[in-house]
Amino acid sequence: MNGDSGYGAIVLAAGASRRMGRPKAALDYCGKSLLSGALANARRLSGGPIHAVVGGGYPLVRFRCASQPDRWLYNDDWPTGMASSLQLGLASMPAAARGVYVLLVDQPAIAPGFWEALGEVVGRFEGRRPAAADLGGFAGAPAYLPRSLWPELMQLSGDAGAGVILRRRETLLVPAPGADQDVDTPADLRRLRRAATSERSKQA
Repeated sequence: MNGDSGYGAIVLAAGASRRMGRPKAALDYCGKSLLSGALANARRLSGGPIHAVVGGGYPLVRFRCASQPDRWLYNDDWPTGMASSLQLGLASMPAAARGVYVLLVDQPAIAPGFWEALGEVVGRFEGRRPAAADLGGFAGAPAYLPRSLWPELMQLSGDAGAGVILRRRETLLVPAPGADQDVDTPADLRRLRRAATSERSKQA
């Protein structure tokens, strides 16, 4: 984990949630909204500013969120895809930020140990190297983006995310069990809720 204020965090929660049929950032998972859970994980990583980028489903997703970011960012261009939300988040970071963690709102099943492992990898290289979840040998979210990558990220368009660039770089890959279990549909949410309930029962 990293308490250095030189690292910020962005939680991307502006999607249309078309396959879900309602704003997934506002959906309940283990007693809190998906957005609330993502913000909690961001705080495990970053001692710097944490910004939530919202669009589709706003302001409902904010009302349903028990946690508060340091700043809410409304993306007027959210229908154009993820790139505009990422760029809005990057542009909102203070000039002193050396890098930023990027989290998605729909990955609640990531193993808890991942967050500490990601922070340790970033700290080991003093924030100079990009780091990301290992998705079967490919870099994906959640990820850490050093400032040196930001100019290239600002050139993305449409639904392209940072993974497009991270996969062309020597990105440090961090094992991330559960990162591939996105919440895109009602069936996904039911499955993950059942799995979480089962896991809690085993630990009781």
